[in-house]
Amino acid sequence: MTIHIQLERIRRKLKDAAKADTDQQLFGADSHHYRLHEPLGLEELREFEQKYGIVLPAEYAAFLTNIGNGGAGPYYGIHPLGEKQSIELERMDKPSSIRPEWTKEQWKADFPALHDDGGISDEQYEEERAKAFQGLLNIGEQGCTYETMLMITGEHRGKVVYIDLDYQKPFVTFEANFLDWYERWLDEIIAGYETSWFGMRRGGDERELTELYQSTTEESIKLEALNGMFKLKNISAETIVFLISQYESSSNEISQLCLQILAKKNFTEAERLIREELNSSSAENRLRAIQAIHWYMPKGDQQFNEELISILQAVEDAETFRFICYILHATGVEMLPMLLPFFTFPDVEIRIHAVYQAGQSSKKAMYASELIQRLDDSEVRVKLIALQALTGIIDPALLPIYERLLEQYQTDKDYIRSNVLRRLEEFQIKSKKQMDKVLPSSLVQVRALLGKHL
Repeated sequence: MTIHIQLERIRRKLKDAAKADTDQQLFGADSHHYRLHEPLGLEELREFEQKYGIVLPAEYAAFLTNIGNGGAGPYYGIHPLGEKQSIELERMDKPSSIRPEWTKEQWKADFPALHDDGGISDEQYEEERAKAFQGLLNIGEQGCTYETMLMITGEHRGKVVYIDLDYQKPFVTFEANFLDWYERWLDEIIAGYETSWFGMRRGGDERELTELYQSTTEESIKLEALNGMFKLKNISAETIVFLISQYESSSNEISQLCLQILAKKNFTEAERLIREELNSSSAENRLRAIQAIHWYMPKGDQQFNEELISILQAVEDAETFRFICYILHATGVEMLPMLLPFFTFPDVEIRIHAVYQAGQSSKKAMYASELIQRLDDSEVRVKLIALQALTGIIDPALLPIYERLLEQYQTDKDYIRSNVLRRLEEFQIKSKKQMDKVLPSSLVQVRALLGKHL
């Protein structure tokens, strides 16, 4: 009786979800169009179960036979029963070993062959792959290597699980069964929530998530409850007060997550807290605040520029450097003069991003000599970015340097040769006759590369 009532709700909500997304702008909607296939006959269902020696979870079977045999659903929709399978169906009756509490380390330890570059036969590899995903039925796809599965056997039978065919750790969704998972998808579309990564966060509205947070002492569940708030369309004044109180009184991880939610949902309320974190003695906290500015500050807002420029002058970690550059560039700050000291910074990643950011400047021609010096950097990745940053800089003095790079890099393994060719093309040499006239015979490598291209 309970399943019957839920099926009726789903029928109504599917119509409401289609109305809420009339332009079909949500992820996957242009594939399934909120339409379902005809329901599956009971006889066909039983034949499938007998063929593979399984009994489908009741909620999923009820969906197939009462609502539709595939069609509208999360991501690219629900597959018709047994179709579009990315794994073998023959091991669907074997016990699934997938566990929600798996850490990445435990997943790798349980299936080491999937993460080992060598040392095993193809047969061993295929056996371990089949064992990792046995007991599952492929019910949908999410794009790339991500697939939506239903657990047919094992302790968590009936739950929906997301797998990665490149063998990242599977993710078991929070709902008890297929119908709860499917109905939650409809509820979130109707409510206007963000659904692009549907199911990866806790379900529920702000009241339910706040109650979940307050009902437990386990920090992992508190974090899940807070993470669930990212999908919400808006948060109320009451929730803002709650998040600020937790930011001020909780562990660092919870505190920082509260800050991120506030910044995303109501940046004005987060401004004071962000400013506090920018002055924090913790490099990690400063980075989180800077990331919040980058991700959530209204476009064109320059209120933090003074603090960020001050931090940039003493920055030592690449991630903080990178995010500050993103923000200042987006707000129209001419950064190139302040980037010059970082061209020779000990941290390679900082050097790379400093040169990259300099290449975005409209004034880079004024500092061409400094960029050209980076073509002699000890790190090949810096040389590559410097070549790309020199786009549009046409200076004959560069030709001997390009010759030296081509001598040094005889293959395009590091993409140096192909990027040198792009810079040479900017010299607008259109024929071999012109090349003979313009380029000295001493530029053997440059002439050979250009000649082949011409």
